[in-house]
Amino acid sequence: MFHKKHAYDFDLIVIGSGAGGSVGAHYARSLGKSVAIFEADAIGGECPNFACIPTKTLLHTAMMYENIKESKEYGINVSGLSINFHAVRKWKETVVSRTGAAHGVESFHRDGIQVIRERARFISPHEVDAGGKIYSAAKFLLVTGSKVFIPPITGLNDVGYITFKEAIELTEPPKTLLIFGGGVVGCEFAQIFATFGTKVTLVNRSEKLLGKEEDEVSDLIQALFENAGITVLTNTSVIKTEKQGNKKVVHLQKGDKEYFETFDEILIATGKVPSLDFAPEKAGIVLEKGRLHVNRYLQTNVPHIYAAGDVIGPYLFTHTGYYQSDIAAHNAFSYDKIVPDYRVVPRCVFVIPEIASVGITEQEAREKKMKIKIGITPIAVLGRANTSNEFDGFVKIITDNKGVIIGGSIVAPRAGEMIHEVALAMKCRVTAFELARMIHAYPTYSEAIKIACSLVE
Repeated sequence: MFHKKHAYDFDLIVIGSGAGGSVGAHYARSLGKSVAIFEADAIGGECPNFACIPTKTLLHTAMMYENIKESKEYGINVSGLSINFHAVRKWKETVVSRTGAAHGVESFHRDGIQVIRERARFISPHEVDAGGKIYSAAKFLLVTGSKVFIPPITGLNDVGYITFKEAIELTEPPKTLLIFGGGVVGCEFAQIFATFGTKVTLVNRSEKLLGKEEDEVSDLIQALFENAGITVLTNTSVIKTEKQGNKKVVHLQKGDKEYFETFDEILIATGKVPSLDFAPEKAGIVLEKGRLHVNRYLQTNVPHIYAAGDVIGPYLFTHTGYYQSDIAAHNAFSYDKIVPDYRVVPRCVFVIPEIASVGITEQEAREKKMKIKIGITPIAVLGRANTSNEFDGFVKIITDNKGVIIGGSIVAPRAGEMIHEVALAMKCRVTAFELARMIHAYPTYSEAIKIACSLVE
């Protein structure tokens, strides 16, 4: 019997224009597929508009300010040094305007991708409603990202708070600021505002900052923060908040002790949760513990619907969003499926100095009862550290029992660039012995990688 082929509006509908959405849409167009991308918010998603690019711009400005304050030590006299926060914000906006996201619509149109500036919600497995109009597609790619998790703290909504989105739009730094959350976002904003003169208190529920990193990383960053005047409160919870005039009273609990402090502003940085406002149930998509689940090919339980990026994890990085979306779009239209390889995923924290890591940590290896070897060296031994007067930091290398590199952590200026040498070594299954024998240019911070590898035992 002859079955009539479905006539869909598009071969692929992409919901979300962030890191994953853009890559997946353009990949499908390269295959000659008809594509529509739906975005009700900022084209390009969070990273270029509200997160990665704006925050790194502010961090770079903070670093320049710190360097200028120290310039007298190098024989450079600067007088009248001050911060014009209005100009800082204007510079941030200039940087954002130069990103690809700022011209994303034009890029989509040039490639023949239809952009629909409405929120799309499923009404059936092959249809979405957007702005009162129904659109259909043979395949779907969900890249809706994530949103800030707001903890259920008594009085928080009444008192008011900001997230990273509002923090980058402030017209002036608050005089006092409580940051709740000691992860990447919390630490980066602690660095930004403390450098700009805010009295920052960083509250973290667990025992260490940056809980997924090596203990040495967490210990060093906490020490550097405290030296910079940041109050770090670990193993501490926010119990409730209340108003006191224009101030915000925050009640804290550490162990059996309860007390309160007063702040001008509260920044919530307690993690993120998937954005699922596309009515997945109407498409028959099954959620697991409130999260979107995909198989090894990034396919939901509905075979023609794929997903990528923050909405599925396990990493909430722009670079993993790019990576997953490319694979998901490929798998949607190919019989030759690709399985993501997460063995080598660099991660960075852009505080001062930078933090970068890849692979397994020592604690994770010990918990898995793996036989490992470790090499570690401070960057203070380097000629480059001497010339730059930047001595805080180290390189730590972890190998298996055969000496093959399986992890590394770096705290140093430009650690985000340095980590890729370790990542490539992991990708190519290089031993620490081989990397130690490679000639490294002098004087560079990368020499610390060579030294750490030579000390592996």
